[in-house]
Amino acid sequence: MSGIVRKNGEIARPCALGSAHHGAHRGARRGPGRRRRLWAAALLALAACAASALTAAAPAAAATVTLQLSQASVVYGGAVVAGGLVDPAVEGQEVVVALAGVDVGVALTDATGAYALEFTPARSGDVVARLSADGTLGPAVPLVVRPAVDVTHGKLIPFLRARFVLNVGPAVYDSAVTARVFHHDRRVATVRGRVRDGRAVLLVPLRGIGWFNVRFALEPTAAYGAREVKKTVKLEWRRLAVGSKGLRVKGVLVQLRRLRICTPGTGTTYTRQVADAVVCFQKTYRVARDYIMNEADWRKLDRATLVKPRYGSPARHLEIDEGRQILMLVRDRAVIGVVPVSTGATGNTPEGAFRILAKNPVSATYDGTVPLPRFMTFYGEMGIHGYPVVPPYPASHGCVREPLWVCDWVYDRAFVGERLYLYY
Repeated sequence: MSGIVRKNGEIARPCALGSAHHGAHRGARRGPGRRRRLWAAALLALAACAASALTAAAPAAAATVTLQLSQASVVYGGAVVAGGLVDPAVEGQEVVVALAGVDVGVALTDATGAYALEFTPARSGDVVARLSADGTLGPAVPLVVRPAVDVTHGKLIPFLRARFVLNVGPAVYDSAVTARVFHHDRRVATVRGRVRDGRAVLLVPLRGIGWFNVRFALEPTAAYGAREVKKTVKLEWRRLAVGSKGLRVKGVLVQLRRLRICTPGTGTTYTRQVADAVVCFQKTYRVARDYIMNEADWRKLDRATLVKPRYGSPARHLEIDEGRQILMLVRDRAVIGVVPVSTGATGNTPEGAFRILAKNPVSATYDGTVPLPRFMTFYGEMGIHGYPVVPPYPASHGCVREPLWVCDWVYDRAFVGERLYLYY
């Protein structure tokens, strides 16, 4: 065994050059032909030895490692499979998989050189495979980890804000979140917030009834990709009438105010004053005047837009639509308040352009039996004033009646000399 040489882990035997050379000397005394044959044999032996040495010294082919991921992105907490081939194929080779420079696991190759490793990534980054034996690296493959999001919500009341809670994983995710609200296939609201310590709370306006689609968009960070989650909710209507109580009453009043319908506040009890505000809405948007919130009223309220004045000049004026039995207070050419009224029962309330001629804190009927608070004269003895009974149709002697609870609001904002239009 003293003639065995180890090279690159293999065993090689030395060439037989020495014995061939010695034979050449021994045959020197023989004939020329014999000597030539011996020298040729020696040269062949030298060539074979050189070839053997070159073969033993040639380096082995460099190994290569491929890498593929089962998916390019994953939600936090989900698993990813990293796999590929090692060439040349040798069974049992260790392949280390790393994410963002941190080892996440080790896989062994099979007889074909294939390997696979399932792991749960904690963040985004490049995934790399390397051979344990010599450190050979495969290509870097990017992986995006998106935050896990669970969305819950509180009570859903039409036209009010709902409390949405986003529980986000991992808890270290810290970034902005935007909620976009869609109703009837159009965006109707946008709310922004921030995720901190794995949680975000957003108060989202849901102004309507029926289906809403709320899309929450979480912005990317250095360690995590962007994420969008959707939550679809349905808001139900309920019949409301005098005596009803609850947040749906408040929701109706809040929406009436947005539409510039004057209301007695935004409480949770359906009072007679609330019924006045509801009938004002019904008059304005030409729904049956019954003081009750039925399905048709909810659906009209769901899609209603701001009412517009008929006249644009002057910028500040009053309008009374005798057909709809409403009074509109206009400022800067926009309606800022709508009040239910009742005009002359016989159609004797005049039409045309008038002015507020005088303001009297309190007047009275012809016989002096009924006080007429906040009286504003506009034509002869006719005026706009508060009255205990204001039905949804023309019922006065020619004046313009307003509910007592709202007559102060109009009186305080109107001024002597203000333009007043009356029309059908």
